[in-house]
Amino acid sequence: MIDDTQCPYCGAEIGINHDDGQGYEQDRLHQQDCNSCKKTFTFYTVISFDYYANKADCLNGGEHIYKASHTAPKECTHMFCTMCDNTRKPTEDEWKEILK
Repeated sequence: MIDDTQCPYCGAEIGINHDDGQGYEQDRLHQQDCNSCKKTFTFYTVISFDYYANKADCLNGGEHIYKASHTAPKECTHMFCTMCDNTRKPTEDEWKEILK
């Protein structure tokens, strides 16, 4: 179990028990017992989103940087841009390299 929070009584690292979906519902007060001090505490669940921005020069007048997908069978390979995920079919020269 991953340590998700700390016991508000003894400070022990606590992994929230998610058996039967417990502890996932937002806007609801949940209860759990601390394995260290045996006291019951309450907690709320907060779901957050993190965003990680990357440059995409190809969307600003630059060139796409394409790489081949790792696909089996190789005949299903497509090329994808490493900056924006644009896809296209491989060129004849790229097929020669892929099918080596």
